[in-house]
Amino acid sequence: MTLKKKWLIVAAAVVVAGLLAVGGLAVIAWIKFDEVSPQYRSLPVYVHDQTDSTHPWHRRSTATCGAAVFVNDFEESALLLQRSPTNAIGRAPIGNALVCSIAGQSPQDYIAVDCGSEMPAFEVFRNAKRPAFDYRHAKFQAMEFTGVIGRTEHKRSTDPALIDEIVRTLSVGTPAPTELPASMASKNITGLHLFSDELPGLIFCPRVYHGEAGAIYLTESLGSEFTNRTVKFHARWISAGPLLTQWLRVP
Repeated sequence: MTLKKKWLIVAAAVVVAGLLAVGGLAVIAWIKFDEVSPQYRSLPVYVHDQTDSTHPWHRRSTATCGAAVFVNDFEESALLLQRSPTNAIGRAPIGNALVCSIAGQSPQDYIAVDCGSEMPAFEVFRNAKRPAFDYRHAKFQAMEFTGVIGRTEHKRSTDPALIDEIVRTLSVGTPAPTELPASMASKNITGLHLFSDELPGLIFCPRVYHGEAGAIYLTESLGSEFTNRTVKFHARWISAGPLLTQWLRVP
């Protein structure tokens, strides 16, 4: 065997060893990513699934543990947590995604399920045997306008006439055809937070759309359609009443 061939064999062996080492590290990293933390291993396992909703442009997600089935669909898409959950009551089959109880709610009624990929992103799930929250018959005590991130537009009101107008608009208002922005990051889309003693630990959050001509619209929920790296939003936009329109326009 010539000296040149010996060097080629040695070089090839080094390359193979390097590839094996890198591959081994990748496998170890993957196992580590999917490993369940020891403190959560004894928790009940919830299996997450997702199918098309009967509501256009929405998805129906379920979290199942034994005979218990919790759902996040159109009716829950407008519900947010008042604060980040910390009391874990269940976990995903792999990884560190958790299922938590919601402060003020029985875990037999509502739970918070981490649906995030790299970072925790908790969403509200309702027991499928429980009726969905009906904002049309709820009594709200306060309301906040969240404004656009980075601006100081936050406002709060306990005016029952203003709150009643919002609920009435969403309940019986006539949809108005209007063009929607192409991105959820649009500064034209903001939200309202409505608080009710009938919904402890949770917030009802209809969306607000500020039209280019100054008109303001409300919707109960946004549906999304993903096409060619863009997102198209679908919603039943309703013209806001005079009280809300004036309240939002006054600094």
